[in-house]
Amino acid sequence: MKEMPLVTFALFAFNQENYIEEAVEGAFSQTYSPLEIILSDDCSTDRTFEILEEKVLSYTGPHKVRLNRNVPNVGLIAHVTKVQEMATGAFIVTAAGDDISMPDRVAELVEVWLSRKVAAV
Repeated sequence: MKEMPLVTFALFAFNQENYIEEAVEGAFSQTYSPLEIILSDDCSTDRTFEILEEKVLSYTGPHKVRLNRNVPNVGLIAHVTKVQEMATGAFIVTAAGDDISMPDRVAELVEVWLSRKVAAV
């Protein structure tokens, strides 16, 4: 079987405590492997980061999970740049803290990426 490339799933959050738990569960439920998940908070003032910490500490799944918190808040562009620098995957799938991803999201994107040999999907 062909070895699949490592993919990074980057979830960006800022003050999304009402949605972040479901967004993280969507990231954790991905069927694609190998997968690195980066959960990154841009110095939220609500409980977003605490919820991210709780989810990471209780995670026992197969994916490598990394947690980041920017202090102070750096804004969207710097936040994306920081996570891009942290990422080790050949392909980066992004999601916001209020996005709920279906379990096959990454697998389907990688399939298109590899079959069409494109730089972005």
